[in-house]
Amino acid sequence: MEFESVTKRTRQLDDIAEALPRRASLLSHLFLKHTTLGVSRTEIGVLSATSEQPQRITDLAAAEGVTQPAITLIVNRMAARGWVVREADPSDGRAVLVVLTEAGQRAFSDIRAEYRALMHEEMATLDDESVEVLARAIDVLDEVIERLRAQREP
Repeated sequence: MEFESVTKRTRQLDDIAEALPRRASLLSHLFLKHTTLGVSRTEIGVLSATSEQPQRITDLAAAEGVTQPAITLIVNRMAARGWVVREADPSDGRAVLVVLTEAGQRAFSDIRAEYRALMHEEMATLDDESVEVLARAIDVLDEVIERLRAQREP
């Protein structure tokens, strides 16, 4: 009986590990199809990262999993929209920081509001138990994320 329980748990863990990235990606993809702002997933990532603090191009490229030339094109496009500016890095004169502008902050706030509204509208149709399960799932995912982050830090 215990072996069956371990096997079932292992199978569930495998299913979850495989399904989570796909579901998160699909949610992002569906949101991008519904948004009125015409942004890419990578642009949202840049807005998010720069909303926390100015970022180097190389750090943005690594965080978004794209090449430095690709992130440079994205930053150029975002700069043309007035969402970011480049500034010299005060700690290293050779480096450039990407800084979020006020317009970029408004765009990021608008994107977040649209996402919350879309998700709220869809989740409002769920029963109370399903909402509680999702709320608990967020807590569990936060715990997993924190453990993974702790493993990566020196």
